[in-house]
Amino acid sequence: MAHPESAKIRIMTNSKTEISLTKKVFAKIVSAVSAMALAVSLAGAVSAEEYTENYDAYVDNDTAAVQSADDAAAAQFADVNIAGAVAEKPQLDQVKLIRETKYSDATHPYNRQTSAITVNWNAVDNAQKYEVYMKTKQKDGTYGTKWKLMGTTTGETSFTVTGLKRNWSYAFKVRAKASGYKTGKCSKVQKINTARIDYDRAGWKAMCRIVYHEVGGINDSMWDAPIVYVSDCVVNQYEAAKYLNDSLWAPYYRRYSSIQDIIYRSGGFMSDAGLAYDGATYGRVTDKVKKAVYGAVYDKVTVSGIDHDDGVYYWCNTSYRPNSYKVAYSYKIPWGYFNIWTEYWG
Repeated sequence: MAHPESAKIRIMTNSKTEISLTKKVFAKIVSAVSAMALAVSLAGAVSAEEYTENYDAYVDNDTAAVQSADDAAAAQFADVNIAGAVAEKPQLDQVKLIRETKYSDATHPYNRQTSAITVNWNAVDNAQKYEVYMKTKQKDGTYGTKWKLMGTTTGETSFTVTGLKRNWSYAFKVRAKASGYKTGKCSKVQKINTARIDYDRAGWKAMCRIVYHEVGGINDSMWDAPIVYVSDCVVNQYEAAKYLNDSLWAPYYRRYSSIQDIIYRSGGFMSDAGLAYDGATYGRVTDKVKKAVYGAVYDKVTVSGIDHDDGVYYWCNTSYRPNSYKVAYSYKIPWGYFNIWTEYWG
């Protein structure tokens, strides 16, 4: 039934009872006559059949009026059953996002870490679909004010956003929807970075193993800085060769297709067998080394508040400060004839 925006609904009886309702409520009444009839019957005013027969809805000029032949029934209907006919829908729960997963592909898909992020969340009862929204970090460090709908899932509790910028930050939120329910509140905002380099599971292990080896397996806080900066050196070399087309590194590493190939086969690091022989297996890699490597890959501060440095490419074990700009960090190593590390330069 069509009616103007300004239309009002009046429930009238011979006793001059009048109730005004909004257009939205009127539309719900007209589309649910049978439901209201049942409500009237349950309230004891009239039978459902009688109400349906006597019900008359019409539009007169700019006023919409609903009348009933039975004044008592109309009064009961106005006082009791309209509220029941347009009862407020229950609201879906707020979505809870799952924290960024490290050291796996749950959040950062293997070999697509520079351009894709997977958002994960817990299921909401009765939800039929979920909407995923995103904002991009701006040059001034803010995330702007406009959220962009990136996609909708039909029951799935994860969504992968692709086509993202390498080494950049994005903000995400998700909300649940379902017919017959009010849309749930958006989740809390989650900020996630894309990576500086792509890698797979084998590449992740290779990076962790070489860093663990080069710091001698030491986990003491005295070695936090070397652990962070050796991680930087490994990631920086690969990024310079594969993404920045650096004139020094690109020709040298061009023939290798992955970070593990560079580490194990290029001669610039150490072979898989050599690392295993020295006890640098992935099973022995400390959590601190994993955090440092993860921080280097995703440009995050992860160990002792130490900022990562994307300008270092070499490390060495001399006890003197070298003059070459190529050797940015130097320290003693805790094996062989060297003493425990005593100096560090940055």
